[in-house]
Amino acid sequence: MAIHWKRKLGLASILAFTSPADCANGVSYQSRPDIRAPVLEISFKNDSLITPGYIFIAPYYGDMPGPYIYDTNANLVWSGADGSTTDIFHDLHVCAYNGSDHLCYFQGEQIGGYARGHHEILDRSYSPSASVESGNGLEMSDMHESAVINSTSMLIPIYQPRTTDLTAYNIVPGPGWVIDSVFQEIDIASGAVLFQWSSLDHVATSESYTPPGLNQVVGDGRSNASAWDYFHINSIDKNGEGDYLVSARHTSGIYKISGADGSVMWRLGGTNSTIQLANYNFSSQHDARFREENATTTVLSLFDNGSDKYRNTSAFSSGMIVAIDHTTDTSTLLRSYTAPSAGIQAWSQGNCQILPNRNAFIGWGNIPSMSEHLEDGTPVFFASIADFHTMNYRAYKYEWSAQPHEPPALRAYSPSPNAATTFWMSWNGATEVDYWNIYASTSAAADQLTPIAQADNVGFQTTYTSSAYHPKAFVEAIGKDGRSLANSSTVSTSSILPG
Repeated sequence: MAIHWKRKLGLASILAFTSPADCANGVSYQSRPDIRAPVLEISFKNDSLITPGYIFIAPYYGDMPGPYIYDTNANLVWSGADGSTTDIFHDLHVCAYNGSDHLCYFQGEQIGGYARGHHEILDRSYSPSASVESGNGLEMSDMHESAVINSTSMLIPIYQPRTTDLTAYNIVPGPGWVIDSVFQEIDIASGAVLFQWSSLDHVATSESYTPPGLNQVVGDGRSNASAWDYFHINSIDKNGEGDYLVSARHTSGIYKISGADGSVMWRLGGTNSTIQLANYNFSSQHDARFREENATTTVLSLFDNGSDKYRNTSAFSSGMIVAIDHTTDTSTLLRSYTAPSAGIQAWSQGNCQILPNRNAFIGWGNIPSMSEHLEDGTPVFFASIADFHTMNYRAYKYEWSAQPHEPPALRAYSPSPNAATTFWMSWNGATEVDYWNIYASTSAAADQLTPIAQADNVGFQTTYTSSAYHPKAFVEAIGKDGRSLANSSTVSTSSILPG
């Protein structure tokens, strides 16, 4: 039976002393006053049909940019925000590196519709494992992709200003400036460039639906600083045969790229499609992925934005599964996933993740929402970041197990030595804690800490109140298998209420 509800992150489980401002868009925690996390609001979910796992997002443009993990009850699991006011984070997801699950994300500086930065890989303790940067002397890499291939290499995009003849667009005298959408496959361990492709070498500027000077983000093509972003690469994938799949927002095209020589093997969509779209259309799309492929058929997933605010091809955005028949060079829509109720038109960003059980998890891009759907398109989960000034490039769902390298955190409070003591405990990023053992001293023996209670782990932060006064305390995290995982440091009880 479906459960329809709305719940704000942590309010049911944190028991925190928060101000009204905190409750609006963000939540703080007594045990970790350095963390303030976005509120996630769940509109509905069906617990019997959603896929097990955690939600991975990296919101930006709000007050709390950063990479975050939540559970499906809207509780924070991990905050990777570092307090930076200049760097943004994108594309937080689980990636297989060196044979085991890691976290991958982009970190850098936003520059209009693209970014400059690097890609980070963290292990299950949230310790850095590797950092990936662009090669061959090109600009720093962009935010739009960080897919790990065969556990050893990463696909990264680069927005590279380059001169070209733009007299056809009345940009004279020349030369004109364009953003060349480059991608590289980088060997993670060595940093070597294994493959490099350039849009300008293979796709003409005449294929763009987005003319120079359309807006400040697109650019007018008259200088390096205002180079025209004619292509706008926004996803890269690779198949088992060594060929690549590229999505370009500004041409509304998806391109299969030869891994042997970089040539365009076929085009789907756009002004120069080599494949007919039989029963559907798409535009300004994101997140094109190989799903299945053989000699005669290719099955892809993608997120159809259906609009860029200037050109509209659909009233609603949607996730799509499409099949290409190479014997007839036609493609058909197999399935689509639209937002529940009135639908959503997301004019930028977004993704369509197909889960192992064939459910789909959709990130709605500039609309900071996410949803899960059954294979037939039925929605079974919908949530939004409360701050609608926020955007979120992609949203994902994965199973994830982690034990942080940093110890658990504890705060203890009592207004006086004759009053009760409240304990707040948490462990940022831990997924395996079942309960907490609380050790504390008494007024009679202030330095002797003994077990006083057990408290079930609830949400990001667990709260326990003892009727007695305890001058000092520490907590021990106990795993779901009964093992002791880690202890907090010993803290002194404060008479100042945290918050």
